[in-house]
Amino acid sequence: MMKKQRIVFWLAILAGLLMFVFIAWAFSQHGTVGLYRVNGLFKLLFIILAVFGVGLISLALLEIRLQSRQPKRRALLLSIAVRAGTLAGITIFVIAFFYIGMIPGPLRAGQSPQLLLEDGSGINGVPNIAISFHTPKLTSNTVKWGISNSGSILNETKLSKQHVFALNDLQPDTGYWYQINDGQKTYFTTPPASGKPLHFAVASDAHFGSTTSHSDLSLKMLKQIADPDNKYNLFFYLGDLVHHGFADTQWETALQDMSLTTSTVPVKYAIGNHDTLLGGLQRWEAYCTPSGMALQSGTRLYQRIDVGKVHFLVIDLEWSAETFNAEQSKWLEQQLADIPQDDWTIVMGHGFYYASGSVVAGWKWYDNPETINKLAPLFEKYNVDLVFSGHTHEAELLQKDGVTYVINGTFGGASEDNRTYVSPESVWYSNTDFAFVDVTINGSAADLIFRDPDGKEIKSIVLSKH
Repeated sequence: MMKKQRIVFWLAILAGLLMFVFIAWAFSQHGTVGLYRVNGLFKLLFIILAVFGVGLISLALLEIRLQSRQPKRRALLLSIAVRAGTLAGITIFVIAFFYIGMIPGPLRAGQSPQLLLEDGSGINGVPNIAISFHTPKLTSNTVKWGISNSGSILNETKLSKQHVFALNDLQPDTGYWYQINDGQKTYFTTPPASGKPLHFAVASDAHFGSTTSHSDLSLKMLKQIADPDNKYNLFFYLGDLVHHGFADTQWETALQDMSLTTSTVPVKYAIGNHDTLLGGLQRWEAYCTPSGMALQSGTRLYQRIDVGKVHFLVIDLEWSAETFNAEQSKWLEQQLADIPQDDWTIVMGHGFYYASGSVVAGWKWYDNPETINKLAPLFEKYNVDLVFSGHTHEAELLQKDGVTYVINGTFGGASEDNRTYVSPESVWYSNTDFAFVDVTINGSAADLIFRDPDGKEIKSIVLSKH
């Protein structure tokens, strides 16, 4: 074999193997199994890459074996095919390597502060809160915080780019301020523990960074939630904040807009399938549940938030039920069993259960038997009151065996096509409205209002504690 031929041969083998390197890397990332199962286009893409890799290696071996036995024209055609395939394979891998970031790049987003709800509750019946932000360079910072003119000082002792300051054992229904270094004071109010209505907002699926998303409408709704006159105590965001979890530029845009609200209204994030896309988990964790935040019962992916007699269980449910493993199932049942029957139990996560919809990319985006079979029996057994989700870009109310399911994947992502399947459990449905859910729990009653980007009511329902 001539030296030039040997080089071409080994380059072809390398290009073929690189396809399998990429596939192996992709499936080592959180959420890719769900991506493969649910998204038919990506499933086809992975299959094409595997077939391409096998085919290129086979052609390279065939070329070497038959080079001296075939007519020159056939050998030339085979040689051209091998060289073209080699060039294509290396190009595909290089593009994937740099565009997706197979080696994670620096975290540059999240420089504006957020108030993040911590797992569990403080001694006064309301959640502890962490002030979180990032800096492009290693720094140490100081946070001053308190009530009225009195305050405390928190100092970092080590240089870092990720900064988390814990505000523990807060008083309920109390106005606080905080100040980072010598910046302006920012104000927020803690939720009431009991005796007063609890007012919170729920949203999902803004998909910042997508060319088909309506980020202008997301921003209008964020301003509604941030408006002090609307008096939201808490904000729950249920996943797919960005379209490509691996793209830090999308996180930068998303968190800059989110901070208009989350710097003054404490937020809890649930993880979504797009947030973790192809290596995005590291960024979601860093920006939405950074290390340094206390964990009382859960993990960084699923947690419990207690506000007096209202209990929120924020779970990890992404594409379908792939991430709802035995460990999380055990944790969820333990928490459900621990909550008094007279208290409100609210489950929140990205993936849906009962839903209307249609078939998209080969997957039935409606009543999901995987999530229903794994979780609905627990909801019914422990008398869960409300279950919020997103994932499908629609607004829908459904009721089944005493449990009210609320889908609100309408915070800016492109709307779903008209449904071809109507869930038997559906009470109300819309795929034409962009909205968030305004929830007030007052004693044994819960008021749910879907509000549009201008704050106007689209649909409301009043529920009683069962």
